[in-house]
Amino acid sequence: MSIQVKMDIGGIEEFCVKMHYLDSSMRDRVHHTLNSITQDVVIRAKALAPFRTGRLMHSIYAHVSRDWILKVGAACPYAIYQELGARYIHPRLFLTTAIMENLPRLAYVISEALRLAIQEASKR
Repeated sequence: MSIQVKMDIGGIEEFCVKMHYLDSSMRDRVHHTLNSITQDVVIRAKALAPFRTGRLMHSIYAHVSRDWILKVGAACPYAIYQELGARYIHPRLFLTTAIMENLPRLAYVISEALRLAIQEASKR
């Protein structure tokens, strides 16, 4: 069983609509920045992940879709038990911590993209 962290930040529909006002080069720039941040999340999660064989660490991934959805997770079957804990395993929160540490940067990129989209829309 793998683990994937899903955080729903309200207003994503409005965000997607406003992003259509940006030209393709601006959308690509925002997408590239989001990819960069998600890679930082992966690096931090790998540093925080418990390490015995390296299997868990190497299974950590992140992806940004064109719909502005960020997916961060670990494909290793026991990742969920390491993240959330189990009867004899204390929770390690390697994914959650990595995401939470990067949330301010994600919020900034999203708010800046919205500002640019509103600015572009007001020109039309």
